[in-house]
Amino acid sequence: MFGYVTIYRKGLADADMDRYQAYYCGLCRALGRRYGRTGQLALSYDMAFVSILLTALYDVPTAYTAGRCAPHPIKPRLRADNEFMDYAADMTAALAYYNFMDDWQDDHRRASLAQAQKLEPQLPALRERWPRQMQTMTDALDKLNALESAGSHDLDALCNAFGALLGDVFACRDDIWAPALRAMGQGLGGFIYLMDAYDDLEKDEKKGRFNALRQLADELPPAAYEQRCHELLTQQMGRCAQPFEMLPILKDTPEGKLLYNTIYSGVWSKYALVRKHREGRRHD
Repeated sequence: MFGYVTIYRKGLADADMDRYQAYYCGLCRALGRRYGRTGQLALSYDMAFVSILLTALYDVPTAYTAGRCAPHPIKPRLRADNEFMDYAADMTAALAYYNFMDDWQDDHRRASLAQAQKLEPQLPALRERWPRQMQTMTDALDKLNALESAGSHDLDALCNAFGALLGDVFACRDDIWAPALRAMGQGLGGFIYLMDAYDDLEKDEKKGRFNALRQLADELPPAAYEQRCHELLTQQMGRCAQPFEMLPILKDTPEGKLLYNTIYSGVWSKYALVRKHREGRRHD
Protein backbone atom coordinates (compact mmCIF):
# COMPACT_ATOMS: atom_id res chain seq x y z
CA MET A 1 0.00 0.00 0.00
CA PHE A 2 2.98 2.30 0.39
CA GLY A 3 5.02 4.02 -2.31
CA TYR A 4 2.81 7.03 -3.03
CA VAL A 5 4.57 9.64 -0.88
CA THR A 6 7.22 10.65 -3.39
CA ILE A 7 8.90 13.88 -4.38
CA TYR A 8 8.42 15.85 -7.59
CA ARG A 9 11.90 15.68 -9.07
CA LYS A 10 11.47 18.49 -11.58
CA GLY A 11 10.71 20.86 -8.74
CA LEU A 12 14.03 20.32 -6.96
CA ALA A 13 17.60 21.50 -7.53
CA ASP A 14 20.46 18.99 -7.64
CA ALA A 15 21.51 19.86 -4.09
CA ASP A 16 17.97 19.19 -2.86
CA MET A 17 17.92 15.85 -4.65
CA ASP A 18 21.23 14.93 -3.02
CA ARG A 19 19.77 15.72 0.39
CA TYR A 20 16.69 13.62 -0.33
CA GLN A 21 18.85 10.74 -1.52
CA ALA A 22 20.87 10.99 1.69
CA TYR A 23 17.75 10.33 3.76
CA TYR A 24 16.59 7.52 1.49
CA CYS A 25 20.01 5.84 1.55
CA GLY A 26 20.30 6.50 5.28
CA LEU A 27 17.01 4.70 5.91
CA CYS A 28 18.12 1.79 3.73
CA ARG A 29 21.34 1.53 5.72
CA ALA A 30 19.46 1.66 9.04
CA LEU A 31 17.13 -1.09 7.85
CA GLY A 32 20.08 -3.25 6.85
CA ARG A 33 21.84 -2.67 10.14
CA ARG A 34 18.77 -3.46 12.24
CA TYR A 35 16.83 -5.97 10.11
CA GLY A 36 19.13 -7.25 7.39
CA ARG A 37 18.14 -7.76 3.79
CA THR A 38 14.51 -8.46 4.70
CA GLY A 39 14.23 -5.00 6.22
CA GLN A 40 15.83 -3.38 3.19
CA LEU A 41 13.25 -5.03 0.93
CA ALA A 42 10.62 -2.91 2.70
CA LEU A 43 12.39 0.40 2.04
CA SER A 44 9.84 3.03 1.02
CA TYR A 45 9.65 6.70 0.12
CA ASP A 46 6.85 7.02 2.66
CA MET A 47 9.02 6.19 5.66
CA ALA A 48 11.87 8.28 4.25
CA PHE A 49 9.39 11.15 4.34
CA VAL A 50 8.71 10.42 8.01
CA SER A 51 12.43 10.58 8.80
CA ILE A 52 12.78 13.92 6.99
CA LEU A 53 9.72 15.36 8.72
CA LEU A 54 10.83 14.39 12.22
CA THR A 55 14.42 15.52 11.61
CA ALA A 56 13.21 18.91 10.41
CA LEU A 57 10.79 19.35 13.30
CA TYR A 58 13.05 18.30 16.16
CA ASP A 59 16.30 19.58 14.62
CA VAL A 60 18.35 16.63 15.89
CA PRO A 61 22.08 16.25 15.10
CA THR A 62 22.49 14.43 11.80
CA ALA A 63 25.70 12.86 10.55
CA TYR A 64 26.37 12.62 6.83
CA THR A 65 28.78 10.04 5.44
CA ALA A 66 29.45 8.82 1.91
CA GLY A 67 29.66 5.18 0.91
CA ARG A 68 29.01 2.56 -1.75
CA CYS A 69 26.53 -0.28 -1.68
CA ALA A 70 25.40 -3.14 -3.94
CA PRO A 71 22.87 -1.03 -5.90
CA HIS A 72 25.39 1.84 -6.20
CA PRO A 73 28.88 0.27 -6.38
CA ILE A 74 30.69 2.99 -8.33
CA LYS A 75 29.84 6.47 -7.09
CA PRO A 76 29.67 6.97 -3.29
CA ARG A 77 26.25 8.07 -2.06
CA LEU A 78 25.63 10.45 0.82
CA ARG A 79 23.83 8.88 3.81
CA ALA A 80 22.08 10.64 6.66
CA ASP A 81 22.14 9.10 10.12
CA ASN A 82 20.25 10.18 13.25
CA GLU A 83 17.80 8.80 15.80
CA PHE A 84 14.86 9.17 13.44
CA MET A 85 16.48 6.91 10.86
CA ASP A 86 16.34 4.17 13.47
CA TYR A 87 12.76 5.07 14.35
CA ALA A 88 11.68 5.04 10.69
CA ALA A 89 13.48 1.70 10.25
CA ASP A 90 11.56 0.24 13.22
CA MET A 91 8.22 1.45 11.86
CA THR A 92 9.12 0.16 8.40
CA ALA A 93 9.92 -3.29 9.77
CA ALA A 94 6.66 -3.45 11.74
CA LEU A 95 4.56 -2.37 8.76
CA ALA A 96 6.47 -4.74 6.48
CA TYR A 97 5.64 -7.69 8.72
CA TYR A 98 1.92 -6.98 8.50
CA ASN A 99 2.18 -6.32 4.77
CA PHE A 100 3.96 -9.63 4.16
CA MET A 101 1.32 -11.43 6.22
CA ASP A 102 -1.43 -9.70 4.25
CA ASP A 103 0.14 -10.86 0.98
CA TRP A 104 0.33 -14.40 2.34
CA GLN A 105 -3.30 -14.40 3.46
CA ASP A 106 -4.59 -12.83 0.23
CA ASP A 107 -2.48 -14.58 -2.40
CA HIS A 108 -0.72 -17.35 -0.46
CA ARG A 109 2.68 -16.12 -1.59
CA ARG A 110 5.23 -18.35 0.10
CA ALA A 111 7.94 -15.73 -0.39
CA SER A 112 5.88 -13.23 1.63
CA LEU A 113 5.34 -15.77 4.40
CA ALA A 114 9.08 -16.46 4.52
CA GLN A 115 9.86 -12.74 4.84
CA ALA A 116 7.24 -12.31 7.57
CA GLN A 117 8.74 -15.21 9.50
CA LYS A 118 12.15 -13.53 9.36
CA LEU A 119 10.71 -10.33 10.88
CA GLU A 120 8.43 -11.99 13.44
CA PRO A 121 11.18 -12.52 16.07
CA GLN A 122 11.70 -8.72 16.08
CA LEU A 123 8.12 -7.95 17.09
CA PRO A 124 8.54 -8.33 20.90
CA ALA A 125 11.43 -5.82 20.89
CA LEU A 126 9.44 -3.43 18.71
CA ARG A 127 6.47 -3.66 21.06
CA GLU A 128 8.75 -2.94 24.01
CA ARG A 129 10.35 0.10 22.33
CA TRP A 130 7.17 1.50 20.78
CA PRO A 131 4.15 0.10 22.67
CA ARG A 132 1.70 2.83 21.64
CA GLN A 133 2.57 2.72 17.95
CA MET A 134 2.54 -1.08 17.80
CA GLN A 135 -0.81 -1.35 19.61
CA THR A 136 -2.38 1.26 17.33
CA MET A 137 -0.99 -0.58 14.33
CA THR A 138 -2.64 -3.82 15.42
CA ASP A 139 -5.95 -2.19 16.36
CA ALA A 140 -6.16 -0.13 13.17
CA LEU A 141 -5.39 -3.08 10.89
CA ASP A 142 -7.93 -5.26 12.72
CA LYS A 143 -10.56 -2.55 12.25
CA LEU A 144 -9.63 -2.10 8.60
CA ASN A 145 -9.76 -5.84 7.95
CA ALA A 146 -13.17 -6.06 9.62
CA LEU A 147 -14.54 -3.23 7.46
CA GLU A 148 -13.15 -4.72 4.27
CA SER A 149 -14.33 -8.24 5.14
CA ALA A 150 -17.83 -6.84 5.66
CA GLY A 151 -17.68 -5.20 2.23
CA SER A 152 -18.04 -1.72 3.70
CA HIS A 153 -17.83 1.21 1.32
CA ASP A 154 -17.88 3.80 4.09
CA LEU A 155 -14.90 5.74 2.79
CA ASP A 156 -14.60 7.88 5.91
CA ALA A 157 -14.41 4.82 8.17
CA LEU A 158 -11.91 3.06 5.90
CA CYS A 159 -9.67 6.11 5.55
CA ASN A 160 -9.84 6.85 9.26
CA ALA A 161 -8.81 3.30 10.13
CA PHE A 162 -5.65 3.43 8.07
CA GLY A 163 -5.13 7.07 8.98
CA ALA A 164 -5.09 6.19 12.68
CA LEU A 165 -2.22 3.80 12.01
CA LEU A 166 -0.08 6.34 10.20
CA GLY A 167 -1.06 9.09 12.63
CA ASP A 168 0.55 7.27 15.53
CA VAL A 169 3.63 6.51 13.43
CA PHE A 170 4.03 10.24 12.78
CA ALA A 171 3.53 11.11 16.46
CA CYS A 172 6.78 9.54 17.61
CA ARG A 173 6.84 11.44 20.93
CA ASP A 174 4.12 12.35 23.40
CA ASP A 175 4.81 16.07 23.35
CA ILE A 176 3.41 19.41 22.21
CA TRP A 177 3.77 18.49 18.53
CA ALA A 178 2.04 15.12 18.78
CA PRO A 179 -1.50 16.36 17.95
CA ALA A 180 -0.38 18.11 14.75
CA LEU A 181 1.81 15.19 13.70
CA ARG A 182 -0.97 12.72 14.40
CA ALA A 183 -3.49 14.77 12.41
CA MET A 184 -1.00 15.09 9.58
CA GLY A 185 -0.44 11.33 9.50
CA GLN A 186 -4.16 10.67 9.61
CA GLY A 187 -4.73 12.78 6.52
CA LEU A 188 -1.80 11.31 4.64
CA GLY A 189 -2.88 7.81 5.66
CA GLY A 190 -6.33 8.45 4.22
CA PHE A 191 -4.75 9.69 1.00
CA ILE A 192 -2.53 6.60 0.75
CA TYR A 193 -5.48 4.27 1.34
CA LEU A 194 -7.61 5.95 -1.33
CA MET A 195 -4.70 6.24 -3.74
CA ASP A 196 -4.01 2.53 -3.40
CA ALA A 197 -7.67 1.77 -4.13
CA TYR A 198 -7.64 4.15 -7.11
CA ASP A 199 -4.47 2.56 -8.48
CA ASP A 200 -5.62 -1.05 -7.99
CA LEU A 201 -9.26 -0.77 -9.10
CA GLU A 202 -8.95 -2.90 -12.25
CA LYS A 203 -6.50 -5.36 -10.70
CA ASP A 204 -8.73 -5.90 -7.66
CA GLU A 205 -11.73 -6.49 -9.91
CA LYS A 206 -9.89 -9.15 -11.90
CA LYS A 207 -8.79 -10.94 -8.74
CA GLY A 208 -12.12 -10.58 -6.97
CA ARG A 209 -10.66 -8.50 -4.17
CA PHE A 210 -12.30 -5.80 -2.11
CA ASN A 211 -11.75 -2.26 -3.31
CA ALA A 212 -13.04 0.77 -1.43
CA LEU A 213 -13.83 2.64 -4.66
CA ARG A 214 -15.64 -0.21 -6.43
CA GLN A 215 -19.14 1.01 -5.53
CA LEU A 216 -18.29 4.54 -6.61
CA ALA A 217 -16.92 3.29 -9.94
CA ASP A 218 -20.08 1.25 -10.54
CA GLU A 219 -22.45 4.11 -9.72
CA LEU A 220 -20.80 6.98 -11.61
CA PRO A 221 -19.91 7.48 -15.27
CA PRO A 222 -16.14 7.54 -15.90
CA ALA A 223 -15.72 11.33 -15.97
CA ALA A 224 -17.75 11.82 -12.80
CA TYR A 225 -15.87 8.99 -11.10
CA GLU A 226 -12.52 10.59 -11.90
CA GLN A 227 -13.69 13.95 -10.62
CA ARG A 228 -15.02 12.45 -7.40
CA CYS A 229 -11.79 10.52 -6.77
CA HIS A 230 -9.78 13.70 -7.23
CA GLU A 231 -12.04 15.50 -4.76
CA LEU A 232 -11.68 12.74 -2.17
CA LEU A 233 -7.89 12.63 -2.51
CA THR A 234 -7.71 16.42 -2.27
CA GLN A 235 -9.76 16.36 0.94
CA GLN A 236 -7.37 13.88 2.54
CA MET A 237 -4.30 15.89 1.54
CA GLY A 238 -5.98 18.99 2.93
CA ARG A 239 -6.26 17.14 6.25
CA CYS A 240 -2.52 16.51 6.02
CA ALA A 241 -1.40 19.95 4.85
CA GLN A 242 -3.35 22.01 7.38
CA PRO A 243 -1.62 20.62 10.52
CA PHE A 244 1.70 20.54 8.65
CA GLU A 245 1.50 24.31 8.23
CA MET A 246 1.24 24.62 12.01
CA LEU A 247 4.66 23.04 12.54
CA PRO A 248 7.75 25.29 12.88
CA ILE A 249 9.40 24.05 9.70
CA LEU A 250 10.78 26.73 7.42
CA LYS A 251 10.05 26.33 3.73
CA ASP A 252 13.50 27.45 2.56
CA THR A 253 15.55 24.99 4.67
CA PRO A 254 16.90 21.85 2.92
CA GLU A 255 14.41 19.58 4.69
CA GLY A 256 11.63 22.14 4.37
CA LYS A 257 12.03 22.20 0.60
CA LEU A 258 11.68 18.42 0.46
CA LEU A 259 8.63 18.36 2.69
CA TYR A 260 6.76 21.14 0.90
CA ASN A 261 7.63 19.57 -2.46
CA THR A 262 6.26 16.20 -1.36
CA ILE A 263 3.03 17.44 0.22
CA TYR A 264 2.02 19.91 -2.46
CA SER A 265 3.40 18.26 -5.60
CA GLY A 266 5.07 14.89 -5.10
CA VAL A 267 2.11 12.91 -3.79
CA TRP A 268 0.20 13.75 -6.97
CA SER A 269 2.87 12.31 -9.29
CA LYS A 270 1.60 8.73 -9.14
CA TYR A 271 -2.01 9.89 -9.33
CA ALA A 272 -1.29 11.78 -12.55
CA LEU A 273 0.40 8.73 -14.08
CA VAL A 274 -2.44 6.37 -13.15
CA ARG A 275 -5.13 8.73 -14.41
CA LYS A 276 -3.30 9.41 -17.66
CA HIS A 277 -2.83 5.70 -18.28
CA ARG A 278 -6.47 4.93 -17.50
CA GLU A 279 -7.82 7.70 -19.70
CA GLY A 280 -5.47 6.64 -22.50
CA ARG A 281 -6.85 3.11 -22.45
CA ARG A 282 -10.39 4.44 -22.34
CA HIS A 283 -9.82 6.35 -25.59
CA ASP A 284 -8.14 3.45 -27.41
